[in-house]
Amino acid sequence: MPGVPSRSTLVWLLIVAVHLALVVYSIPLEVVFGDGPFGGPDYQTHYQHTHTLRGAIAEFGRAWAYDPDLLAGHPTGLIFDVDNKLHFGFTLLLSRAGVPLHVAFNIFTLLSSLLAPASLWLAARLLGHDAAARAVAFGLGTLVWHFDPTTRFCWGGGMVSFATAAHVCAVVVALMHRLMRDGRAVFGVGLVVLLPLVLRTHAWSFVVLVVPLIGLYMAGWRKVAWRVHAFVWAAAVLGVLVNVDWLVPALMHRELIVPTARLGQATPDYILYDFLELLVDPLNTGFVVQRTFLRGLVIAGAGLALWRWRRGRDPRAGVGLLTLAWLFGLTYFGSLVPGIQATEPYRFAVPLTLWATVLASPWLVTAWERMRGLPEAARGVVGVLAVLVAVRVYQQVSPFLPMLTPGPAPSGHAASVLPAARLSGVSEETRAVATWLEGQPRTGRVLVQTHALGEYLRWATDWPVLGGFPDRRMIFSDANLFYFKTDDARYTDGLAAYLERYNVAYVVMTYPYLADVERRLDLLVSAGIVAGTHRVYRVKKSAGYFVTGSGKVEAGLNRIAVAQARPAAGTQAVTLRYHWMAELVCSPNCRVERAEVAGDTAGFIKIVGEPSLPAEFVVTLDYDAAPR
Repeated sequence: MPGVPSRSTLVWLLIVAVHLALVVYSIPLEVVFGDGPFGGPDYQTHYQHTHTLRGAIAEFGRAWAYDPDLLAGHPTGLIFDVDNKLHFGFTLLLSRAGVPLHVAFNIFTLLSSLLAPASLWLAARLLGHDAAARAVAFGLGTLVWHFDPTTRFCWGGGMVSFATAAHVCAVVVALMHRLMRDGRAVFGVGLVVLLPLVLRTHAWSFVVLVVPLIGLYMAGWRKVAWRVHAFVWAAAVLGVLVNVDWLVPALMHRELIVPTARLGQATPDYILYDFLELLVDPLNTGFVVQRTFLRGLVIAGAGLALWRWRRGRDPRAGVGLLTLAWLFGLTYFGSLVPGIQATEPYRFAVPLTLWATVLASPWLVTAWERMRGLPEAARGVVGVLAVLVAVRVYQQVSPFLPMLTPGPAPSGHAASVLPAARLSGVSEETRAVATWLEGQPRTGRVLVQTHALGEYLRWATDWPVLGGFPDRRMIFSDANLFYFKTDDARYTDGLAAYLERYNVAYVVMTYPYLADVERRLDLLVSAGIVAGTHRVYRVKKSAGYFVTGSGKVEAGLNRIAVAQARPAAGTQAVTLRYHWMAELVCSPNCRVERAEVAGDTAGFIKIVGEPSLPAEFVVTLDYDAAPR
């Protein structure tokens, strides 16, 4: 009938409506366009980078800077935030167009979520799936994006750059497959555009793509035309060039790196744990309930699709199996490989699940069509199975749609492993701590237990912070007490020395509290503020910013200014409680040396007068001074 939408059109309208409804529910527009960035822990980390580096670029024209107000001196933008470059560039570009910085920052997550199922649809199209399978890839991709626990943990907690790279990587692999198979320029241009883009989005997208792309190239390089080689190599070279701005400084400062393997270290037995939906160690899988029915469904469907393609000599079998096996191996066996450990390999469950969704969609279409043709008795059995499956589906989605579960919201330990149903802004209790600190004298630094609050205080106030993300994988993390495991001597016998070493003025503790710290009434006294789960202590004895000598200090990006300087007795030198870096220089008539400090790998800044120590001097970062 003319004017009546077809069944396929109605199905698509329903799928898109569900997708948009889930996005708008989980990422409320009033928060996106509200008065601050998302409050999730990694969102605060990345926003602090963005806020700080915008100032560094405006003042110095460089994408990294020495920040003396973080971790007693830390090179922000160098090495640690290689997972935020595209997000930062996107935010900076919009802010220069007049969009508030925090709104521009939030929009990136909104756009990534809107585009995620479209990426899977495009990957399905490039692989040659029919229209029904492409629709299933889009719809199932919507469900996986919102309800797979690891995927939701990534973009919900702030690892949005990796989640974004994960869905774009599916398109990149499919593009490479079509380029090597068909040789058409449109696929080559797509690869040249998307490969550098995804490598810029997150550094670990290289790990996702390296084996699939090289495997596809090696399998077909003898058979393709010269222009295909040109497209592949142009994409690879451009992928390196667009990352030179952070890659070269990172390599030049590789001695600052501390390789760690604290998070995401799932071992092969986690295959069983995930199948049984057991939360064994949240440091490996994230603080989220393990509801993996969807993941199991798409991986099983992908396996069945690959088996059918292999039997039918379908060209999709090779690229599908290579990529699926590589991502599965990274996820569950990567922690056994020293180099891969540093990538937090369980995170690769995200691209694994999204890629499996693309592969599984044709098999799911076929399975549905076959069920419709079953005899009535068999369909009854399928109906009973569907009821049983419905329970698993409810368990999968209910943590993210709390309105489906009657009764009061979970609290205590149960709430601690539930993901946020909706992204939110910075909490009132967090703001209250910042407001209180603003009224206190700046006698030293503030040590912050929980990393989201530490990052927030660094960008929202002018307080020097010891805290933030604990595992920055750089030697400067020694300045964060909470970087160390709770059995470390710094929490007990070494606490007094730690507080003195870094001139700690206040300590902000957050539930779950550490008794070893809070019981030290010989060192700490309650500051009289409790903001929700946060409570603040004042350090009884101020150490000052000078290890030796004295003076007054003012610090800002790439700059530490000292006035009324007096050298230590019998010397023409002072030592500051700030981390040393090779590029730091002093003027006038002074030089910077590294001072060894017990308990701190980086060492502190020693200023030596030439010949005598000036009463006023400035330590600055000279980008052209080679690391030594």
